[in-house]
Amino acid sequence: MNEHHPLWFSALTAKTSPDDVRDRALVSGDGCHVTDAAGRRYLDARSALWNASLGYSNTAVADAVRTQLGELPVAQSIRHDQPPRVALRYAERLIAALPDHLRHVRLTTTGSQAVEGAIFLSRFTRSDPDRTQVIAQHDGYHGIGGLATAVTGEPDLHELHGPLVPGVHHVRPWDLDDLRATLDRVGPDRVTAIVLEPILGTGVLEAPPGHLEEVQRLCREHGIHFVLDEVSTGFGRTGSLTVTGELGLRPDVLLLSKGISSGYAPLAAIVTTAEVLAAALARPDAVLPHGSTADGNPVSAAAGLAVLDELADGRVLENVRARGDQLSARLAELPAVLRVRGRGLMLGVDLDLTAEAVAELRLRCREAGLLVSTAGSTMILTPPLVITAEECDELVGIVSASLAPVPA
Repeated sequence: MNEHHPLWFSALTAKTSPDDVRDRALVSGDGCHVTDAAGRRYLDARSALWNASLGYSNTAVADAVRTQLGELPVAQSIRHDQPPRVALRYAERLIAALPDHLRHVRLTTTGSQAVEGAIFLSRFTRSDPDRTQVIAQHDGYHGIGGLATAVTGEPDLHELHGPLVPGVHHVRPWDLDDLRATLDRVGPDRVTAIVLEPILGTGVLEAPPGHLEEVQRLCREHGIHFVLDEVSTGFGRTGSLTVTGELGLRPDVLLLSKGISSGYAPLAAIVTTAEVLAAALARPDAVLPHGSTADGNPVSAAAGLAVLDELADGRVLENVRARGDQLSARLAELPAVLRVRGRGLMLGVDLDLTAEAVAELRLRCREAGLLVSTAGSTMILTPPLVITAEECDELVGIVSASLAPVPA
């Protein structure tokens, strides 16, 4: 009988031994590479969970964290009127970097929490108690836990987490006709928010031109809050600070996390307009009932400030665009590659292989020193934004060599 390690993690299976876990445990990182306890070095084309955007040895972010730990390591931002000053500074800097209609930010701890908070905020501002319904997309990913799982459009998760929070409806990805039909069926005056990712994180499926603009128009027409989830796409992942800013969109709520702190400390943000905040503050009987102990943590805010500094001159964003073009062109030349989708360093590589063969490919890549993610017959690549041209060549070389022995 297999005896599992006391640390119970999500990938634990009956075939995983404690010794395997100990050997593969990561012990150090440098640039875009990590090293495990057995001394094996890997190019991390996952950026941990897409969040180690500036790599594993960014001195500016690490120094900011160390300095803040020495000054004020802990403070609170909820149920209290003395937030950490660094959180106030970060909120001002973040708002200054975003589209000018977004004026206020609520710092949270995780992307899932931000998604739930955005829906709570939308419902909280409504004078009509029947306007509670939410529309999202199949294959969209908005996190795990309670309402976040219900908004996420993955049937397998729904089955495992059921019964789900009611009031969420899913439409086919990037299908305006299905969205309009769902609005008619549910009743537009009962819908409080439509929640979308600019690029679906699960399979890296980008919104077609004009789609987000039309959803925004529908929201304006019916008084629905337009919520853009840029937890995955924000902070340079696509080659711009946000897709929202790049496309000139004006959502009522913008959600950010992952690259917001390069993963050096937990941080997420709900960013909204003056109008939404005014409606939230207009209730005489209550304040918004949402938040957690670590929200606005000073160490996290300090990391966020350092990330904004690192992205400010545009060089990292320029590298994302160049390296994304390099990877897309090189990977498209490999056998079994049907197409490469996505933008910047958020790439989905569709393979002419079964899901089982792609899962085997992931393991072969790991044995060869490359960490990738997979979804069905697609290999997902989200390396750090600071990956070099030489490291991109390394990545493509390992994928090419690992593809050769994989049966279709």
